[in-house]
Amino acid sequence: MTYWLGLIALLCVVENFGTAALLIWLLQRRKTYPQWLGVAACAWAALMSSLFLLEIFEPPSWKAFLREYLYLPMAVEMIWNVLFLQAAVPLLIIVALIICRFSRKPVTETLTPGGISRRNFLYLVGCGAAPAVAFGMGVHGSLTQDDLQLREFDIAVPGLPPELEGFRIAHVSDLHSGLFVGPRRLKIMSDATNDLKADLIAITGDIINREMNEFPAALAAIQRLESRYGMYLCEGNHDVIPGDGIMVRACAENRLPMLYNSSVALPIGGGRLIIGGLPWIMHGDGVPPSVVSSLFPARATGDVRILLAHHPHVFDIAESADILLSGHTHGGQIMFGKIGLGSLRFKYCSGRFNRASTTMIVSNGCGDWFPCRIGAPAEIGLVRLVRAVG
Repeated sequence: MTYWLGLIALLCVVENFGTAALLIWLLQRRKTYPQWLGVAACAWAALMSSLFLLEIFEPPSWKAFLREYLYLPMAVEMIWNVLFLQAAVPLLIIVALIICRFSRKPVTETLTPGGISRRNFLYLVGCGAAPAVAFGMGVHGSLTQDDLQLREFDIAVPGLPPELEGFRIAHVSDLHSGLFVGPRRLKIMSDATNDLKADLIAITGDIINREMNEFPAALAAIQRLESRYGMYLCEGNHDVIPGDGIMVRACAENRLPMLYNSSVALPIGGGRLIIGGLPWIMHGDGVPPSVVSSLFPARATGDVRILLAHHPHVFDIAESADILLSGHTHGGQIMFGKIGLGSLRFKYCSGRFNRASTTMIVSNGCGDWFPCRIGAPAEIGLVRLVRAVG
């Protein structure tokens, strides 16, 4: 783990200072370029690199301090290094190659009365636009970090027993207890969930963000949850970062019912609610439908099969389940209508999806590893079971 964190940190530092160097080289090809702009580019690279190193290697005891007092600069750093820098590096390289190919000498321009040419003014605006937008997104993330909406779904189930009519399931996903989600936000999530007075609570993965020292805060929030038939969890991709099986064992030791390639049957009146859960690894291409069908006992009259799986692409093999609850996508994180990061990465991004007799609900999640949401608000879901008509 330390080896990979070191490589990521080195890459980030190289990208930041490499971007600053390319920018200065491009500006120096204009005889009238403002010298202070190069200094500003280097200072920005140093700041973003330093904050990234602090995020990656911070002592556990610092996490609360960073979250409470440095949320905004840490948010700007994350947005810059994860989103903007990855686009800036290849773009500047392409621009530099084009200039090397078609331009042989610096360009001299006539200064305006203000001492700067129009083209250099545009260069100046262009150089500052990306950091300014990253800062603005960081401010937006800081101001909206506690926002949490409720999204409700009625799911029609053929042959639903009368005792399960109106059965309410609170769907909680992607807590990401860690740098950007601490005890205060976790309490907001648990209070909002308890306010629903649901019959059952389903937590579909990513309990922690990166390290097991983030688990106690999440555990305290989860243990505050209340429902008539308890709660059930499945594993998310961030839950396996500390090591294979570590989160599963931690849940078992603390009596949290994580369904790891297993299921549980809850007799309710004349029917059964059968809840199955898949581990994170069971989501990629080539996973057969039998992985899902083998979780459930033979179907009996009055059975309702609910599958918990963190990655929504499990929907492609979930025909043996009546309902699939998923998360992982954060609703696309940054979306403008149906266009955004989610539509580029995921086949199923947010909300309800139907295929034959299977309905999937993909939650936007209620926590964050990336501290800015646009068009994909954090949410708690409420699923009601209703009898299918016809």
